[in-house]
Amino acid sequence: MQLILTIVVCFVASATGKMVSNNFQYRVPFKLGFENSMKNLDPSSSSSSSLAVKKDFVGVDIRGGGKTAVAKPPAFLKWAYGAVGLATSAAWTTIILTTIRSNQPLGAIMPNWQHPLVNQISVLSAVPLILSSYKSLRAACDADSWDELASPSCRRQNLALVTAGIASALWVNFAPIITQVPGSVPLASHQAYTGAMKAALIGAYGSAAALSAAVWRRSLPEDVRNDPLSWPGRVADGVARSIVSIAPKSIDDPVNVKYSLLTSGFLVLTAIQTLGPHPLSVIPSWTGRRLARAFPIWTLLAAVTSYDLKEASEQKGGSSNFSSNYRTLSNGIKGMGAVHLASKVGAVFLDPSFPQSYHAVQLVPGWATAAIVFFTLTLRSDEAK
Repeated sequence: MQLILTIVVCFVASATGKMVSNNFQYRVPFKLGFENSMKNLDPSSSSSSSLAVKKDFVGVDIRGGGKTAVAKPPAFLKWAYGAVGLATSAAWTTIILTTIRSNQPLGAIMPNWQHPLVNQISVLSAVPLILSSYKSLRAACDADSWDELASPSCRRQNLALVTAGIASALWVNFAPIITQVPGSVPLASHQAYTGAMKAALIGAYGSAAALSAAVWRRSLPEDVRNDPLSWPGRVADGVARSIVSIAPKSIDDPVNVKYSLLTSGFLVLTAIQTLGPHPLSVIPSWTGRRLARAFPIWTLLAAVTSYDLKEASEQKGGSSNFSSNYRTLSNGIKGMGAVHLASKVGAVFLDPSFPQSYHAVQLVPGWATAAIVFFTLTLRSDEAK
C-alpha cells in the first residue's frame, strides 16, 4: 500500500513540477503572429468586420472606445491545481498511515486496532479542507480573466497553500527531530523518512507550494509583480489587516459570527499546537508526539478559509448569496469538522483503551473538551435563522 502511494505521489509531483517550471509563459496578443490572426477571422462576418478575438483572450474596454485583449488563465492551470491537490492529499494520507501505527518506532505497539484507526481519522479530517481549497481555485481558473484569481480570497488561499506546502516539506525533512521520543535509549523517533518516500513527499509538497506561489505572483498588479522587494511588506500588511478585522461586522448575523469565531478558534489551535508545550500541543489532534506538530499546518488553512467565508458573509446578500466557490469552501470546513468529531466519538465510545492510552489528553481535559465543543460550530448551517 505504501509503495503504491509513493509511486502515485512521485508521478503527480513530477508532472506538476514540470508544468510549474515553465514559468507561466503566456501568449500576448501582439505575438500571435499572422497565422493565428488569420485563424481568428469570423467567416460569418462581412468583409468590413474586424478580427475576432482569440478565445484565450477577452475584450476589455479602453479609452477611445476600442478594446484590447487580456490573457485568460492558461488551460493547463486548472489541471495543475487538480494534480497538486490530489498529490497533497495523497502525501498527507501517506504520512498519517505510516506514522500512526505499531512499531513507529520499533517496539511501540498499539493497544488494539481501534486506537490507531480513530486517531488516523482525526487528522484525515484535513483532507476535505485541502480538496475544497484546490477545488475553489480550479473553479477560479474558468474565469475570462485573471480578476477572479486576483481576488483577495484567492490570493489568501494561494498564500496559505504556499505556507502549507513549505511547512509540510520541512516537517518531512526534520521528522526525526520533531517526533523524537524523550528518554528513549537509543534515541528514537516516531517517524524518519528516507530515500524515495522522502523525495516523493517533499516533491509533492514543494510542487504545490511552487504552483500557488507562481499564481499568486501572476495575480499581482504589474508594478508590484515586478518589485519582489515589496512582497514581504505587502503580505505583512495583509496579515495585519486581516487580524484586526476578525471581529464580525454584525453581531446580529449568526453566520458572520460563526465564521469570525471559527477564524479565531483555528488560529488559537494553530498557536497551541505549534508553540505550546507537550501535552497541550496534542489538542485537537490527540495524536501524541506523532503528528501534533504537523496538524497545525491544516488548522492554519482552516483559519484562512474561515476568514474568507467571514468576509463573504459581510458582502451584499450575506451568506444566502454565497457563490459556488464559497459554498465549496464552506463544505470543506463542514467536512473537516464532521470527520474530526466522528474520530472523537470513535475514540471515546469505540476504543477499548480509552482513556488509559490517551495519556497526554488526560493531562489537559479542559482543553480537549473545549476543542470538541469548538469543532461542533463547523456544522452549523450557513442559513441565517
